[in-house]
Amino acid sequence: MSQPIGTCAILLNSKNQVLLGKRKNSYKAGFYGLPGGRIEINEPVAQAIQREVEEETGLTLHNLEYLGVVRENQGDYDFIHFVFVAKDVDQKPVLCEPEKCEGWEWIDLSDLPEGILPGHEAAVKVFTSEKKIVDIYT
Repeated sequence: MSQPIGTCAILLNSKNQVLLGKRKNSYKAGFYGLPGGRIEINEPVAQAIQREVEEETGLTLHNLEYLGVVRENQGDYDFIHFVFVAKDVDQKPVLCEPEKCEGWEWIDLSDLPEGILPGHEAAVKVFTSEKKIVDIYT
């Protein structure tokens, strides 16, 4: 059973670049997104983000810090994103789910591309503005 609650991670390397992947075969295919995904029933949030990061990028991170939450209206429901950050991630990500992502890229935080998932773009704003809660309505 799926629930409209997920988590995403802003992974920053020592060059102040954020890790983004171009999505395929899923919600908003062609858009860039952060590592993350849905939280499973009865799964602790902190465990979910570690699981999602490892499943998608092969990276095992122990320095993820909670930043805040984004509530994104996706039509028939609101999707809740718990946002985390990890800094100085200098390991090379691996494309672990090629059916869901075209590849991972380190992109300058000051030069983000067009077409980032709305909830993930808001997550970056949580980080850069130090807001703790962002609501997005379509």
